[in-house]
Amino acid sequence: MSGHSKWSNIQHRKSNQDFKKSKKFSKIIKEISASVKESGTNSSRFKNAILNAKSVNIPKNTIQKAIKKALQIKTDDYKSLNLEGLIHGISIIIECMTNNSIRTTSNIRTLFNKNKGRLCHNGELTHFFHRMGVFCIKKKDIHYSMDDFELMAIDFGAQDLKKDHSTIYLYTNFEYFGSMKNNFKKLKILHEYKIEHVPKQTKYISVEKKNKVFNLIEKLHMNEDVENIYSNLN
Repeated sequence: MSGHSKWSNIQHRKSNQDFKKSKKFSKIIKEISASVKESGTNSSRFKNAILNAKSVNIPKNTIQKAIKKALQIKTDDYKSLNLEGLIHGISIIIECMTNNSIRTTSNIRTLFNKNKGRLCHNGELTHFFHRMGVFCIKKKDIHYSMDDFELMAIDFGAQDLKKDHSTIYLYTNFEYFGSMKNNFKKLKILHEYKIEHVPKQTKYISVEKKNKVFNLIEKLHMNEDVENIYSNLN
């Protein structure tokens, strides 16, 4: 499956490492807040957000403050917002977490317009992508032989499997996402998960145009409301 990385479709380096760390912290804190407001502190979404917070060493007191604030009535109400844009024939899906969808949409539209792209209507570009569940599992947390685990994963609905020295990444069609998650929970296999938009086909464009697309994506990543970006750029 070309067109996506093992855990995030598009990740671009930023020169300011402090900004990167701050932005990652901010995203995870917003996810904790949104999950608490949506379904409290017993949901799988909340537990996954806490795992993500611990994985990047967010201090425990910072996590507790975020939870406390989310439980207060006057807490800003962060919600998910998906936007779609087109530039030089490349389709881009932008996942946001925002407490002001009008502001976020306006800012993203401005970025596309300034870079000779356009923001599209919802649903205009999603048919170019598969919605897939992605599971990240540490090899040390798998209490089965690797052959047995891979067979189980296929039975659960895995469509693709990637490995590195310490981690396994499983991709499954969205329709099997819930059952796969439940099966791993029953087997007490620790895992992280998310939903990705994986392109059905990737596109080749000239180096000049590709650099312009990368430039736009970099600017999108700088927006504090942007969580994830997916494209069909090869």
